[in-house]
Amino acid sequence: MDSFIWPLAITIISIVAILILRPAFIRLIDRISKADKRGITFDRPQEGGNPQTMLLSFDELMKLPISASVLEREKYIKTNLQTFNLKDDTEKIEVLVRSFAISRLEIEFNNISNTIFGSQIYLLIQLSSTTQGITLTQAEIIFNQAKDRFPALHENRTLIEWLNYLIVHNLITRTNEKIDIAQYGTDFLKHLIDARLAYERYG
Repeated sequence: MDSFIWPLAITIISIVAILILRPAFIRLIDRISKADKRGITFDRPQEGGNPQTMLLSFDELMKLPISASVLEREKYIKTNLQTFNLKDDTEKIEVLVRSFAISRLEIEFNNISNTIFGSQIYLLIQLSSTTQGITLTQAEIIFNQAKDRFPALHENRTLIEWLNYLIVHNLITRTNEKIDIAQYGTDFLKHLIDARLAYERYG
């Protein structure tokens, strides 16, 4: 029974988490620098000066713009939480945080899957089959193959620009003349398979 209940709970909570991921709220989450009993502190850069912070209380956070559908889902999730054998509020928070993390990671992976080039995925696959990564020269061979196949797309693109997309998105790491797949990149490949998104892409 437990093996059935917990996936169901996570699925329900994940749906709610996805619905509340409004752009404004995402930007606030990205700027969280400290959270305590007084509230949450957000970094807020100002033009021509040093970054400053903005303290939001629980009441202010709960007043962030949401839709009526979100409120309905809140009621639904609260009702379902009461049916699980959770000891206290701490366990409820842990379940919600875990579910939110799963949902956000899935959104990140889906966004990457919509913009990544097929040649970059091929590079990740090659890296995942090695134990120590590959050299920049080996990566350049894959890049040049992509340039030959998709000249209009890559004719003004450099190897470093091609690699930087993967580095910025934490999919690979680079040390001097060597690159390797990051854990995030490994998890991304697994997501493509699990979500049936492992199709051949342009570029």
